[in-house]
Formats: sequence, structure tokens, C-alpha cells
Amino acid sequence: MPYRIDVPEGQEPLVHILNTLGTPKLVEARQRMFRTIYDAPETTLTAREREGMRIMGAVRTNCPICAGMRLWRDWPGFLGGEIPEEFYENASACNYAWDGFTEREKLLIEFADRFEKDGLEGIDGINGDDALWERMHAHLTDIEIGDTVIMLATWLGVGRALKSLGIGSVCIVPPDAETYRSLRNDQLTERADLLAEQAE
Repeated sequence: MPYRIDVPEGQEPLVHILNTLGTPKLVEARQRMFRTIYDAPETTLTAREREGMRIMGAVRTNCPICAGMRLWRDWPGFLGGEIPEEFYENASACNYAWDGFTEREKLLIEFADRFEKDGLEGIDGINGDDALWERMHAHLTDIEIGDTVIMLATWLGVGRALKSLGIGSVCIVPPDAETYRSLRNDQLTERADLLAEQAE
């Protein structure tokens, strides 16, 4: 799959696309959106719930860096502790029979799967599925549902943008520490604990 934009020699394509491709204010808006979603200082969605939703789209985008990233390991301050690799494998495969999921995790992965797909089995059928919404409201608050769709919309939109441009063609895997720092945009965090660490 060819890249459909020019990637400067010596630059990691994913870093170039996410951090420089576009006019400055729009690029900064994307950077801040990702930083806020991954820091998520206010959300009550757990780390596992967020990672269960994120990893599926990352695998489908076919971006080896995104699919290989583990936020509990690669994103300083991502709260929740270590998440076993078996969790990622079953989440990306939408294996709802795996007994390692909580009911909320299973529900959110199912919702994310349908959110990302086209047609009646996907996004076109979500709004009219009363049984799905009964389960959503039984397990999640309206604010948590809002956080869910904001996160999914961001991941899906950026994922499709990356795929359209050819991301994954020649990404350097595993990425080095500088690549992770560039993707995280640590300077944009609003979390006091992370800002204090940066100031040390």
C-alpha cells in the first residue's frame, strides 16, 4: 500500500502524518484531542474498557505502531495497571466468549465493533437496536456513553485517515522511545502530576 503524501526522508511516517501534515491549528487540535483522550483525567471508563475499544480499530487500520502500542506500558500516567496480552488478543478478535472480560468490557467492545462497521450490522443498526440500548443504559451512565462515542469517533476518524494515506506500509517496528514521545506530545498534557514530572 503506497503512501499518498510525501514523507520526508528520515522521518517516521506516523509521526509526520499526525504531527505535521496539515495547517498548524488543525494539527494542534488533533494532537490535543489525542492527548486528552489518552490522559482522560475525568472519565470513569476504566483503562481496560478504553483499551478494549481502541485496540480493535488499531488492528483494523493495519498500523503496526498503533496495534503494538500498549497504553499501560507506553503512555506515562495511563492509570489502571498492567493489562495482559490475552485481553488485547480477545478484544481485537471480538471474542465475547472469553471469560476474562467484565460485562461492561464485553459490551463496550461489541459497541465499538458495531460503531466501526458499515451497514445494518454496524453503525446503521445501532440507533434502532432497543435491546442494545437497554444494555448500554443498564451498565453505563449517559456521561460514560458520551465519552465512549467521542473516543470511538476520534479513533475511527483518524484511523481511516491514516489508512487512506497508506499508513502501515513501512512503519518502523518496534518504534524507539523518541517516536513514542513524539506521538504522545507530552508537552500538551494538562495533568498536574505529569507536568510536575516534566518540570523535574
